[in-house]
Amino acid sequence: MFGKSESCTTSCITPILLGVLIVLNVFGLFLLIGNSFSLPSSISFDPIGVKKALLEIEYSKVGGKANYDIMTQAQNLSVNDPQNPSNIEAMKKYISTFTSGAKAPIATPTTPAVGATLTPTDVATILSGASIEGSKTADIIAIEYSDMECPFCIKQYHDTKIQESLKAQYGNKVAFAFKNNRGVNHPGTEAKALGALCAKKLGGDTAYTGFYHAVMDGTQQGSPYPVSKLGDIAKKISLDATKWQSCVDNKDTLAIFTAETAEANKYGMGGTPGTLLLNVKTGKYTTVEGAYPFSSFTDKITSIQ
Repeated sequence: MFGKSESCTTSCITPILLGVLIVLNVFGLFLLIGNSFSLPSSISFDPIGVKKALLEIEYSKVGGKANYDIMTQAQNLSVNDPQNPSNIEAMKKYISTFTSGAKAPIATPTTPAVGATLTPTDVATILSGASIEGSKTADIIAIEYSDMECPFCIKQYHDTKIQESLKAQYGNKVAFAFKNNRGVNHPGTEAKALGALCAKKLGGDTAYTGFYHAVMDGTQQGSPYPVSKLGDIAKKISLDATKWQSCVDNKDTLAIFTAETAEANKYGMGGTPGTLLLNVKTGKYTTVEGAYPFSSFTDKITSIQ
């Protein structure tokens, strides 16, 4: 009930303080000139004092100078962090999308129309890079384009249990595959994607899926698997840890990560998670864009059977 007034405590006091300062200045000016209307030849002005007063106001907003210094340092680090999607370079790109005050048009992903069909070439391209879990001869494959740090992707893995649910509902008729999508680019997004893809480069599909599940099993909502421990997973799944680390450090699989992200965007899944449901026999497909209840998946699978 009092939320609105409570939220402006500092901002409401600041104008009052400024008003008091103005009154005091006027009163001081009056005393200075007495009963005469002539102004003094000079009025002293202390810019350092003014700056200090303004800083004190800023300090009070965040609970003191120490907090202000920490927040300033964090902001400086954030805008220069290449993994931050809102860094200074991203801001420059955003500004560059405006021409003469009008924002340049940007393509908006759309949900495929009912009965949408892919060509055999498109189907083959999608399957060529997919590490399929389940029956390799399944009629339908659910390909999740996801980010191992995205909160909703974590929810889909642990709560919806999409892969296990598909297996329980459809048996060998529906298979599953995970592909990487940069999405909003969380702090460990790239490291984990490159880690999984390097595992695949060195150990094939089994190493890739093993790496993916190890990361997700060790991740909980609000507590992503530590990037610093990804090397432990590489050792656990019997990879040559030195070769794996070199692959990650040199970003040998970055082009694959970029291609998988582009593939997700091509089919209207810019956000994460996004799941492409594909009938590999007929080419019919549809998508589930987001972490929805399992019933959303079954309804859409029915539409392409």
